[in-house]
Amino acid sequence: MLTELQKGHSLNTRKIVKFAEGLSQEEALFRPYDAVNNFLWNLGHVTIVRNTIIKILNPTAQLEVYENERELFGNGAALQANDAYPELDFILGHFVKRGEEINALAATVSDEHLQQESSIKIGPDPRTNEALLWFFYNHETEHLGEMKILKNLVNRLRNA
Repeated sequence: MLTELQKGHSLNTRKIVKFAEGLSQEEALFRPYDAVNNFLWNLGHVTIVRNTIIKILNPTAQLEVYENERELFGNGAALQANDAYPELDFILGHFVKRGEEINALAATVSDEHLQQESSIKIGPDPRTNEALLWFFYNHETEHLGEMKILKNLVNRLRNA
């Protein structure tokens, strides 16, 4: 039903996996200044949002969550000391797995469900499930851009 959304999530997944490639944990936690989130936080945040997308597609889904996920990466979560964060590969694995689940669910969701008002209330109400799916896809893509910039800065610092 949502082939463009599936393609978009697959592309985002490939790009983010590529950006993460070769990053050390220290580099994944790099912040160029205090007011910016690090690569790992951005990845953890879009990973938690992917669970929200799963819930939109299937409200009865049993979500897989890991310890302290919401506290570390939820909306409005304050940055913690670096040692509080899981390893980059751990978060990346959850991100990829949730993307696969999103694409599987998007292939089976009904038009009727997509057009229903969503039970998830964010932004201007009311919003359909479909509108929220696109909102969260755009949100993920914005964070992807932040992760690319952080990867580019890390690469530049390596060569400085």
